[in-house]
Amino acid sequence: MCAFIGVMSPKETIRHKGIVEYIEADICRVRILQASACSGCSARQLCRSSENKEKIVIASLNGQEVQIGENVNVECAVVQGLRAAYICYLIPLLLMVAFLFVGVKFEGELTGILLSLAVLAVYYAALYVFRNNIGKHFGFTIHKIINNENNLK
Repeated sequence: MCAFIGVMSPKETIRHKGIVEYIEADICRVRILQASACSGCSARQLCRSSENKEKIVIASLNGQEVQIGENVNVECAVVQGLRAAYICYLIPLLLMVAFLFVGVKFEGELTGILLSLAVLAVYYAALYVFRNNIGKHFGFTIHKIINNENNLK
């Protein structure tokens, strides 16, 4: 793991204001509206919601009672964003480079390139197959906004 993670508190979160659109059992669908504060946020490169103006996320209710149309805060741990970046970008990069060097060392450049691309295809196919299991380790939670709290980070 990165040394940067050791410095962060496990309680550090990324928080966005959103509107509940759909509720089912213990989960809800929330439309996140991008705030202008996203441009100044230190986690904007890791946060999917900073890419577009609106995002729909599935969040856990955590026993809170909310209604459709209600304003809520949607939160996730910063560590989850870093973990997702490792899974999606760092691990495949390391695999690709390692298999490229192995292929070039033993068979030549073309074999190295094809081997590294094949490993990437297998890796991303495995991520797709196990997406539900992997997804259990990531998630958003919601918190009701009480008294129109506007001090979002």
